[in-house]
Amino acid sequence: MGLRLEEAKAVLQGLQEQLIRQQLAEYLEAQRPCPDCHHLRAIKGYHRLRFRFAFGDLALRNPRWCRCECAARSGPATFSALNSILTTHTAPELEMLQARWAAHLSFAAVADLLHDVLPVDSCANSETIRTHVFETAERLEAELGPEQFAYDAGCQDEIEASPEPGAPVTVGLDGGYIRGRERRPGGTGCFEVIAGKSIPQEGPAKLFAGVGRIDKKPKRRLHEVLQSQGVLPRQQVIFISDGGDTVRELPAFLRPHSEHILDWFHITMRIEQLLQTARGFRVEAACEMTKERILRELERTKWYLWHGNVFRADETLTDLMFEVDSAIQEDQEARRPVPMILKKLARALEEFATYIDNNAGGIVNYGERHRCGERISTGFVESTINQLVAKRFVKKQQMRWTPRGAHLLLQIRVQALNGDLHGVFERWYPGLGRKDSQPLAA
Repeated sequence: MGLRLEEAKAVLQGLQEQLIRQQLAEYLEAQRPCPDCHHLRAIKGYHRLRFRFAFGDLALRNPRWCRCECAARSGPATFSALNSILTTHTAPELEMLQARWAAHLSFAAVADLLHDVLPVDSCANSETIRTHVFETAERLEAELGPEQFAYDAGCQDEIEASPEPGAPVTVGLDGGYIRGRERRPGGTGCFEVIAGKSIPQEGPAKLFAGVGRIDKKPKRRLHEVLQSQGVLPRQQVIFISDGGDTVRELPAFLRPHSEHILDWFHITMRIEQLLQTARGFRVEAACEMTKERILRELERTKWYLWHGNVFRADETLTDLMFEVDSAIQEDQEARRPVPMILKKLARALEEFATYIDNNAGGIVNYGERHRCGERISTGFVESTINQLVAKRFVKKQQMRWTPRGAHLLLQIRVQALNGDLHGVFERWYPGLGRKDSQPLAA
């Protein structure tokens, strides 16, 4: 009963062709008379213009008209009649469908989906869709303003005249890794992706991401996200990150009223690694240092950091590092074999002390913030990394990407997950999706 899928697609394609040809005939008939003298323009000739629609490709007969002699000739003697309305050779609806589906599915899956449900041309393969999606992403990148080292809120008069700010906005930052197509000498073959999530007290949260190696406007990208959420100049922004070098530098000097907090989860994760190393210590050193003493000192360091006492935590770590180094030195002087656990523990303690020193400004009283119901961890950003990277760049299937391709696709995926992709196309093509829109407007 009813139409089969192939029959329905054939009907749609035929209806689309008849409708387009009638619209073109009416448009050309209305535009051919000269607006000054109302004489019909002479036809120089015709050429084929191939246009891709969501309901199939169509070769349009594009006339070339001679310019009327009554008008001042400031350009070529002839012009194409359809170039003013067909600025691209792909319909906006098809571009939007390709970008929206490619944000969630592979390019090959998008091509199969288009062929299954729409009478698109057979040339719409995965490579064609990849090219169109990347062109859309490059257009999004071109709309970003210039990058700046610092972003201020204007002069003092403008700040004081601005409305009263609302509740603080929390921005979580984290890094993830994508397998690269090429492996550099001495590298792991992966490149880093910086992603984040901005959560206001009122309104929807928004994501942002970029490949750190090639992203030339990371601060501008984050600044635009905050601007789109209506963050006021005097409004406080709380940045929570894992303390990595690339992640820590991103929000620096971005907002005048901002607070930078080191993620408690990454602190406890590093301390737990130290505890696991110390639990493997089975030999008592000559300085009477035992496993119980090492574990006790590490727990003290954790307690001090939980209460934001960086000075006492650093002091405890320094004393523990000195005792471990002394034990290693005594074994070396006595020509005794140094336990491998001590060497590993000494190296791990030094790395952790450096990590704490580099992020001392972001260590706060986590206990007090936790009792007040405030965020102290970037757990919500960890899920963002999985949502952005793992579910589309498919680590389990061993997919490999170029940094440029991953960065451009991330911009499309961010817009789709934020629910802004349709609004972007409406801004580029006014009237898209409305009943009063011009079908040929591009």
